[in-house]
Amino acid sequence: MKFEELKGSLQKNILPAYLLSGGDEYLLSSATNLIIKYSGIEYPELNIIKFVEGIIDCEDVVRALDTMPVFSGKKAVILDVRMAKKSEIKNVKALNQYLNNPNPMAVLIVSCGANSDDIGVDKKLVEVIDCSKVDVKIVEAKIVSIMTKQNKKISPQAIKLLIEYTLCDLAKIIVECDKLIAYSGQRGEITDKDIKEIVTRSIEYQVFELTESLAKKDSVKVYTILADMKAKKDEYKMLPALIYSHFRRLFHIALNQGASNLEISKMLGVKEYAVKMSQGQAKLFSKSALKKINELCSNTDYDLKQSNISLDNAIELIVLSILNMG
Repeated sequence: MKFEELKGSLQKNILPAYLLSGGDEYLLSSATNLIIKYSGIEYPELNIIKFVEGIIDCEDVVRALDTMPVFSGKKAVILDVRMAKKSEIKNVKALNQYLNNPNPMAVLIVSCGANSDDIGVDKKLVEVIDCSKVDVKIVEAKIVSIMTKQNKKISPQAIKLLIEYTLCDLAKIIVECDKLIAYSGQRGEITDKDIKEIVTRSIEYQVFELTESLAKKDSVKVYTILADMKAKKDEYKMLPALIYSHFRRLFHIALNQGASNLEISKMLGVKEYAVKMSQGQAKLFSKSALKKINELCSNTDYDLKQSNISLDNAIELIVLSILNMG
């Protein structure tokens, strides 16, 4: 079930167990809140039990599910495994046995997020909610809704730019909308100029800008972007790996021209919107050039890990090699 379908489903019927998957933190949080809201849970401090960190024994989870709610029709047990390793979740078999005969007065919410470790919950026994990125049209409508509530208008170009800067991440977009509303003061409209001045570009978008500039041999812009990124030391350390990842995506897009954005995103384990943004950029390079760049990035990544080259020299090598590529 897609996140967009959850509210309608909950209005009709509350199921005994839900598994939330996908990388959008805002949607994961919203799904949890919707399930709790429509379950009619009262006295949440007594009737919402969370299992979050460290080693989690599912026999303890089952015991929590089997106890009766306190002064409420239902209780909720949240098993948050977004950051957990499979080895940290014990006795999952006990949880699957419970799900074959669940307590009708309890709701289990398993939040997996984008965790690639399958902890072993039987997906046939739970309702799986897809909390990955929502359709762009829904995100656009959400932005307009946020602005309208604050008596603000936002231009279509500003919406497009906001979505691009955040790679359509709804959690980031909501934070940036709050910043834009405060920044605009008494003005009634948010413009693309406001976006450029106040919105924090995601590091992935900055890599996208860098790659675009490399393709167009715009060395001035390349080094302007690098200087801006270098000021953010933690992000700068990630740059060679992010450049490699981005060019690997472009190479896969070039090799799989008949595949859909969704198919490529699943193949690479990246956001579908990131693939959509990269489609045009992939056409700026020949397949042979992308192959050479990927080999360069791979070799540089190896040298970095072996301490054969410094971070600055690695980035300089990649950038100059692409700028000078015929």
